[in-house]
Amino acid sequence: MSFRKQFRFGSRLAACVAAVGLVVSAVGPVQAASAAAPAPRLASVQIVKKTATVQDFQRVTVYCPGAKYAIGGGAEATAPSVGYDAVGLVGSFPDTSYPGSGMAYGWAANARNYSGEPSTVTVWAVCAETPQGYELVETPVVQVPSNQQVTVSCPAGKTALGGGGEIQGDGTSLSKSFPKWTAAGQPSQWTVAGHARSNGTVGVAGYAICADPIADVTWTTYTATKPTPSGGFLMCPTGRYVSGGGASSNGPASVLSSSRPGLASEGATRDGWWVQAGVFSDDPFATDLYVMCSTR
Repeated sequence: MSFRKQFRFGSRLAACVAAVGLVVSAVGPVQAASAAAPAPRLASVQIVKKTATVQDFQRVTVYCPGAKYAIGGGAEATAPSVGYDAVGLVGSFPDTSYPGSGMAYGWAANARNYSGEPSTVTVWAVCAETPQGYELVETPVVQVPSNQQVTVSCPAGKTALGGGGEIQGDGTSLSKSFPKWTAAGQPSQWTVAGHARSNGTVGVAGYAICADPIADVTWTTYTATKPTPSGGFLMCPTGRYVSGGGASSNGPASVLSSSRPGLASEGATRDGWWVQAGVFSDDPFATDLYVMCSTR
């Protein structure tokens, strides 16, 4: 697997990334598509978003249109005049308006701001016609030490198209929400983690959106290492479109402030996945970026 850095200055998003992160073109899949009989490719993919200015931990939800369901999603939290260590996501996860239905009707996110001011939260839902074998798997909230990973597994034979989590407790932050492979093929698990400012325990709710393997889906990844903020924009190959993604910030007490789609239709050079993370020190730390692409 190889990757080629491409710094693009021809779009608003790319110029912003060049200032605070890096733009990377993904040129190969993390894993080859499953050799098993694939399901039809994703149909009628549509990305919708919603923005609201809210208080700490208040959820913002965007719903998929018509008869579509979420196959993934992302979020971004910002606030004026604060650093990357002050504002961060608490959760980015599938909407479960009807618990037990096994369906994600959209995407939800929330954030916290240590400055005490409201945050602006934007949430994206990646929606599609229901893929074959579609199933939302969620864990009950579990109490774990700060930064301990919680992994949600898809049923045998299914792949993880997306997933998310929420970190519950006082002064908590989301630091990881990313796909995980257990064997050759497409990912079959989703991992989330976070921490509390007091370094105590946190409540973690984890989710995986699963389906039968899809031939047209490929995942790519890149690791960025730099002082805060860390991250960047991982682009889909030419002719392919973002259908999901994830991120893992790996510094001590690091915070994800953004893990979400970037769209050519909104000014990016190409479709991809945008990630930003911060930490309370200036020490370099690694941030893993993941993007799922398809031809639609």
